[in-house]
Amino acid sequence: MSGNIPSGSSSTPKKRHTSEFVLILLLLLSVVGIALTDFSPNKGFWFWMAMAPVFCIASISIEWSRMARQGENRGRLIWTQSFHWFGYLVTIYLVFLLSSTDTGRLNNVDVGMVALLILSFATFCAGITASWRISVVGVFLGIAVVAIALFDEYIWVVLIPLALIIIGTFLLRHRKSKRTQGGSGRGK
Repeated sequence: MSGNIPSGSSSTPKKRHTSEFVLILLLLLSVVGIALTDFSPNKGFWFWMAMAPVFCIASISIEWSRMARQGENRGRLIWTQSFHWFGYLVTIYLVFLLSSTDTGRLNNVDVGMVALLILSFATFCAGITASWRISVVGVFLGIAVVAIALFDEYIWVVLIPLALIIIGTFLLRHRKSKRTQGGSGRGK
């Protein structure tokens, strides 16, 4: 048993960095989705629908190794996240149904914002049952919705720096932990 501790602790930073990479990827995909929905609501619909399995797999993968180390039931994680993101799919479908030419209850601009708001909420809630870091992505998406609503003309001036700050924070943490690991053997 004691032989497992060093190997687990040496692989933990690598797994953490993989998780941070996945979170950065989710942020970048979300920014792409915002832009896509802004320019082409029909393509945006399919993009947001495709995000359900991506976010589901990301939520499961981020939490998978931690649960294995702690001996928790990973089947429950799969079930919870799958059911959660299926609910997201149904909700997104219904929102886009309200915007279709048959009903016309929502215009295209509003549909994109509502889809992002739903993704924000779903991501935040997924983080509650999986990893708090996923909730951070949900908070970013929520801020993006507010920024779009308030600063429509200047949205990219707000979103791009915000995304860069979040990505930079993850990368700085990655670099700092790498230095901490490598610094003990290098002497600098």
